[in-house]
Amino acid sequence: MSAHVTSQPTLTVDSDLPETGLVGVTVRGLDPDLMVSLGKRTLTNGLLKSLLGVSVVRTGASSGDDLPNIFGRYQILEDCLRFIPHFPFERGLSYRASFDPRPLGRPEFSEVLTLEFSLPKALSAAPAEVQHIFPSSDDLPENLLRFYVGFSNPMQRGQAEAEIRLLGPDGEPATDVLYRAPVELWDRSMRCLTILLDPGRLKRKVGPNRELGPPLKAGQVYTLAVGAGMLDFDGRPLTATVNKRFVITEAVREHIAVEQWKIVSPVSQSREPLVLLFPQPLDWALLGHAIAIASTDGQSINGRIVIDQGEKRWSFTPTSPWAAGSYHVRVASSLEDVCGNNILAPFDRPLRSGSDLPFEVTTRSIAFHINPVSGAANFS
Repeated sequence: MSAHVTSQPTLTVDSDLPETGLVGVTVRGLDPDLMVSLGKRTLTNGLLKSLLGVSVVRTGASSGDDLPNIFGRYQILEDCLRFIPHFPFERGLSYRASFDPRPLGRPEFSEVLTLEFSLPKALSAAPAEVQHIFPSSDDLPENLLRFYVGFSNPMQRGQAEAEIRLLGPDGEPATDVLYRAPVELWDRSMRCLTILLDPGRLKRKVGPNRELGPPLKAGQVYTLAVGAGMLDFDGRPLTATVNKRFVITEAVREHIAVEQWKIVSPVSQSREPLVLLFPQPLDWALLGHAIAIASTDGQSINGRIVIDQGEKRWSFTPTSPWAAGSYHVRVASSLEDVCGNNILAPFDRPLRSGSDLPFEVTTRSIAFHINPVSGAANFS
């Protein structure tokens, strides 16, 4: 039996982690047997949070006066414990990481390790700009639920309420239309911001809808304005204000009819894309992960997804050439269209009691076949 040589752990900051591109904090030099045991013990308790935490350091504050630990996730590696924040560490802020091994009950690990760090404010290659706004169509339904605004650089929080406005047909800001979330809805990269229209005004026969009516009106022209005052992580404003002008069409109040999708099958032994065509635009962000391709034995097929034609086309190019045979398109029930309607029910459906709720599957599966020669697709 070989014995593990116990070394004193060290606390380090790891930049540009390969699986996320984020910066993390890692405790190295831990016993591999301890890590195996730790992985089993943390399934039902918050041990990891008591071992390794990261907080923002307030200027002039002592170690006991820091803000609460920031939220993140943990990785248990062979001889390391790693913390990865849910949102990237902000450049220029000071952080304090702390590793407290005492909850482990191991006498060889008794010293509490601390590490203060900050990320330098290195300027990006170019000032930030708006790269896209979804939905991309210029004709949008009256009960539109959300926009996605994508930026070229990571952005700062705190400017959206002042800089992002919805202008009415008269060019003036439309009042009580956008929902101002308590915390701005950024993705992990801080490059994509979700802008919601007021759900209370979209839901018919509820208070805000009864009092104010729907936020948008069919036949009218509106403009989503993203002001140049939006700041990137380096404190630089956008290169210019960006306006998306669109016309409102009739509301869509039906569930996503998967059976109406069209499928264009690739040729076997090729890497041609499998293409899904939708009768109505679907939610751009959800299309990126709510549809998957699997073989008949349940194995996921790896590949690259492209969404275009106003979010009415989804293309999947496999990593390896297609083999002739049967496959499945798996559609998660979380998939929505631009109005929040999903594959189970419309967004604006009547409230139901628990006893009236039917059994609802979490996925829909569409079977298709790639023929050895012609590549024609057959539904089953």
